[in-house]
Amino acid sequence: MDSDLTLLQSLVPDILKIVRQRFLVLEQISLLAPVGRRVVAKKLGLSERNIRTETDYLRQLGLIEVRSYGMVLTEKGKRVLKEAAPMIDRVFNASQQEIKLAHKLGIERAIVVPGDLDRQERVIDLLSEELNSSLDLLLPLGNNIITVLGGSTVAGVAKHLSPKLNRYRELLFVPGRGAVGESVELQSNTVAQVMASQVGGQHKGLYLPENVSSEALRLLIQDANIANAISNIYNSNAVIHGIGRADEMVKRRNLDVIMRSKLREKGAVAECFGYFFDQQGRVIDRIPRIGLQLEDLDKIPHVFAVAAGASKANAIEAYMHHAPKQTWLITDEGASTKVLKGK
Repeated sequence: MDSDLTLLQSLVPDILKIVRQRFLVLEQISLLAPVGRRVVAKKLGLSERNIRTETDYLRQLGLIEVRSYGMVLTEKGKRVLKEAAPMIDRVFNASQQEIKLAHKLGIERAIVVPGDLDRQERVIDLLSEELNSSLDLLLPLGNNIITVLGGSTVAGVAKHLSPKLNRYRELLFVPGRGAVGESVELQSNTVAQVMASQVGGQHKGLYLPENVSSEALRLLIQDANIANAISNIYNSNAVIHGIGRADEMVKRRNLDVIMRSKLREKGAVAECFGYFFDQQGRVIDRIPRIGLQLEDLDKIPHVFAVAAGASKANAIEAYMHHAPKQTWLITDEGASTKVLKGK
């Protein structure tokens, strides 16, 4: 970011957030035109009131027209959108490595921090900084529900979230799944609670086993607290999750010998949301689970995958065959370099 933009941000701390939000509104109108405010709001995870304010401003600037059948860009709006795109990339630090990585993985954004988490513990601090910045940039003001998955990397970044995220926002952190056979500190409930504590937000738990029979689940969800917790998951506007290596997840989930043998023989390299994938992204097996499902991610506006270290490269690439387009991957040079080299 150049010095002029740094100075502007010092004078008006929210200026970059406002610029990006207006750019994204303009971009969505371009992609979906003619389109109504409700559709744009849903796509961006913003309130209709927020979109109304932004579109009224864009109309006053002569960038859009609001017609009976929907909003469309004016010629001026098309020109501004085209000319602003490179500036937006530059301002938000999309390096060539990040652009190439996002393109290869088919996702909206990749953020790459220096180092390799496998060898340098300090990388977790850098990942945390980027997650903080990304959440602050994308989360709308007002009420937000953030669904959190467990795992060692997400648990690590949870300890460094900033109270600044709660400024002008009401943040509710909820676990994306029930308990699994792993250390308590790595479970979704604990990680969500830590994040809430760090930022001064709220937390609601999901206190039930991850794997239960259909009959047992039918009885459990009749409980008002459990039903409310599951409802929060499906109404969240952001998800933070990790990506696991298959060999590590087999141990953490205490899978039986038969399942371990099957996964090994079929070349499982990644686990995410209860699915095991091979290097080509093919689903090898699935563990039934209560909570957020892989197929639910398409409905959630902001998805943050946090995974780093060269040893995670194969897992990242395998899972990304199924990641929703709006995913932001926060990773490090160790993983990124290996993914881009294809080794």
